[in-house]
Formats: sequence, C-alpha cells, structure tokens
Amino acid sequence: MPGLTPHVQPCPLGDREAALEVLYRRVPASLRPRLIANALAESARGLIDLSGLWIAWRHGRIVGALLTQPLAGRAAAVWAPEVDPSWRRSAYAIALVRAALDDLRGRGFRIVQALLDESAPRQGAADLEGGGMPHVTDLVYLERATAPPLEVAADLPAIEWWGYGPAVETEFRAVLQATYVDSLDMPELEGIRSLDDILASHRAAGRFVADRWRVGRLVGEPEAGAVLLLSELPDRDAWEVAYLGLTPAARGRGLGRAMLARAIAMAAEHVPRLELAVDVRNRPATHLYVGSGFLPFDRRAVHLASLAPHEPPTS
Repeated sequence: MPGLTPHVQPCPLGDREAALEVLYRRVPASLRPRLIANALAESARGLIDLSGLWIAWRHGRIVGALLTQPLAGRAAAVWAPEVDPSWRRSAYAIALVRAALDDLRGRGFRIVQALLDESAPRQGAADLEGGGMPHVTDLVYLERATAPPLEVAADLPAIEWWGYGPAVETEFRAVLQATYVDSLDMPELEGIRSLDDILASHRAAGRFVADRWRVGRLVGEPEAGAVLLLSELPDRDAWEVAYLGLTPAARGRGLGRAMLARAIAMAAEHVPRLELAVDVRNRPATHLYVGSGFLPFDRRAVHLASLAPHEPPTS
C-alpha cells in the first residue's frame, strides 16, 4: 500500500536526543534523562560512538531506533531495535535491521552479531531474524577462581610453549589456522574473515599483552599444536580466555585441561578470576570447563549475519 513503507535513515546529529529517548524507552522515566545526557556528553568527548544510530520515522516523529557499533576485524555489533508499540511495529523494526545491515555491507564489514540477554526487548529475537540475523546458537559464560590451581594428569604429553611475537609469527598463524579445522565453536564463522581480521578482533578484545598469547607444539609431534589467548578485562577484576584451540592431532588427549591449568596459573599472578564463553553446541568443551571448576554466570542468544558482498545478477 502506498505510504506504508517505513522511513528509515541514519540519525542526524540534531535528532540524537529524540532517538535516544526511543532507544531507552523501556528504562524508567525517572532515569531516562540522565542516561540520555550522559550518552550525548560521552559521544561529544569521543568516548562512545553514536554514528551507527539508525532511526525510523512515522508521521514526522521518531518511533524506532537501532544502534550499531564497529568492531575490529571487519566485524560489527548490533543491538535489537527499539520501536514504539503500534500495529506495524515489526515492519519498522525489521526495516531498521535491514537498513543497518545493508549499510555495514557497503562499508566492507563481513560479520555482524547481536547478543541478546534477559534485558533485550521481548520481540528482539523475532525482529533480528526478520531483518536477516537468524539465531544460530547461545553462548554460556563461565568463571572460575584462579585459586586453587587446576590439577592435571602427570602422564600428559609435553607441550613446548612460545609467547607471541615476530619470531613466532609464522608458526603462530599456522597453528591457529589448523585449530579451526572441524571446530565446534561457532562453525558459522569459518572462512568468512581472513586470519588478519581474526587476529585484529582478538587484539581488540580486552587489553592485549603479547606474552599472554601462547602457541605450543607437542614435543616430537609437529602436527599437534595448541593456541591459548588470554586478555585482561579492563572493567572488572578478571582475565578472559579469549581463545583456546587444539589442532585435530592434539584433541582427545586431555590437553585441553592442561591448557586451562596454564591459563589459570598465568592469571593467578594478576587477578582472582578467569572467565570464558562457550557455544552450547560444543559439548566436549562445556564438559571440559565444568569439569575444571568453571561455573556459569550468564547466557546470551547469538544472532549472526554474514555480509558477503552482493553478487551482480547473472543474465
């Protein structure tokens, strides 16, 4: 029907306050003005990026808003859209998601993700799926105290470890690439981004310190390798296992527990807790983590879009 197509656009600078009013529509009215004022002030100081704010108009009024955020490694984050209730609410929400994805694709991003927890809008999952971001899995977040140390079997094969740096760059990349073969953690991401993009993404997660990235090979087994990436979480007193991976030849031999023991020992000198996230479909990893004393503290639904460039139509 004419006139019913939602009007969606990037938010002009002068409309950000009204857009944030919609974005925070579920926040108690008594708290909303302070949140909006803080967001605008932090944006003006360059502390947060509101350039990825999208809005939907109806009858000259902003009725929907969606925020996107660029991440390192040609990835981006999207939050579920917020739209005022109306009989066409879902159409506006879906239009916001689609417009944001088209914009990110045109700017060269390859992956867009949304992580929904209990605070997400009730219709958030349906809005994202309708806009082209299907729910692919859930992530479970776990934590463990760094004391006591994790015990491991004495008869495990020995791993020779090196810290990340120019001297081991080639070795590190080769082993890391091999750990993705038949991985059960987010297989949807396989092959979408380059190794350079993946490394950039890991470097940007938390505070990067080269010596907290380790690559290892089993002594006498050149095909059996491991990669352990630890990062400091600046907003809380914990480190994160950003990545733990074994090459196919090293799996099923108890080495995952040995890698966790090393991670716990490294973190124990600095922080009281170690955190990690696991794809719920990765049952071997979940069993390993729970068996090593990690306890769940959060769970989030993962919605994902792969932004491969549009192919021109064939004649």
